[in-house]
Amino acid sequence: MSDPVVKPIYVLHGKDAHLRDEARRRIVSLAVGDADPQVCVSSFDADTELAAVLDELRTLPFLAPRRVVIVREAESFVTANREALEKYFDAPAASATLILEVGAWPGNTKLAKKLNPAGELVECTSPEGPKLLNWIRSAVQARGKTIAPDAAGLLAEWIGPSLTLLSGELDKVVTYIGERPAVTARDVAAVVTAVAGPEAFAVTNAITRGDAKSALRATTAALRTRGAEFALLGQIAWHVRRALQAAQGVAAGQSPAAAMKAARVFYGQREFQDMLRKRGLKKLQADARRLLKTDLGMKTGTNPLPAMQQLVIELCN
Repeated sequence: MSDPVVKPIYVLHGKDAHLRDEARRRIVSLAVGDADPQVCVSSFDADTELAAVLDELRTLPFLAPRRVVIVREAESFVTANREALEKYFDAPAASATLILEVGAWPGNTKLAKKLNPAGELVECTSPEGPKLLNWIRSAVQARGKTIAPDAAGLLAEWIGPSLTLLSGELDKVVTYIGERPAVTARDVAAVVTAVAGPEAFAVTNAITRGDAKSALRATTAALRTRGAEFALLGQIAWHVRRALQAAQGVAAGQSPAAAMKAARVFYGQREFQDMLRKRGLKKLQADARRLLKTDLGMKTGTNPLPAMQQLVIELCN
């Protein structure tokens, strides 16, 4: 297999810092090989003068196969120098690679149309829905572990599409599980701090209150994205497991406060305790069976929206 061809121009399009960093490192490594980046890689801010960038691009590399020039947050740089960049795209330097990092890259501009075939557009936008779950699974596998679907869904729900934050949380979880081969939702609940905002807990908060109307409304809103049902199911599974663990602790003689602390219930304790008292251990055990039935049904072709709606109604009643 031949080595990948290094392009003279790369546009990193999107605002996910993690994907940008990965793409930048890959391109620099491809362009300079084992050479010292300090002698062949230059980085500029958006307010730099075009002449300085062009001088670097046209300077022959020293002790390296190519020179790499990076312009960060380059939207204003592109806007200010569009015509000159169009000319450069037509005849880029033969021994240099230009990397432009931009949040937006409209495909209908003359400059964008000139990018191919000389350059390459690299998407650096955070994935969502099923693509985000796939990214989490791949990131865990790269760390030598596997992750349960409900755990991946819980991470996606709690952290959201920031790959930088997700990567940091995955490092914490993988360190936490030690030699165990798989990450579970219990592991995620033990070490991950949710940052996705209060709306991420709208369904489970409503279930805790027994508010079926609000739970249904929040469920419908959460399932607007294809594949989101498994993320939501993972969050509900986390809620049911905590409730069941706390109820088992109370049944074994623990005080409600001690049982909730053991189940990592730190917020909304009064509502959570009211739910434990109203539902009791037998109902919560039935809730766990309903959860498994819903999970199996969706994996075998059941329509997710009515299945999840039925589940949240049963968990509220």
